[in-house]
Amino acid sequence: MKIVYQGTEVETGQTSVAGFLAERQVDVAKAIVEYAGEVYAPGTDLAALELKPGAALDVFKLTAGG
Repeated sequence: MKIVYQGTEVETGQTSVAGFLAERQVDVAKAIVEYAGEVYAPGTDLAALELKPGAALDVFKLTAGG
């Protein structure tokens, strides 16, 4: 299926948001995820979120600095 990841249409065989992000080696423990218009904080169970064709998925990584 095709989804829109970070503004770019991509093909994936994954069925959950967690599976898709794991495939791309995204550390979800340090990421804010926006999927289908909803925002999910780090630590959210993304395995429960089913990927839907054409849905938008954006990831924002938390960083600390000083």
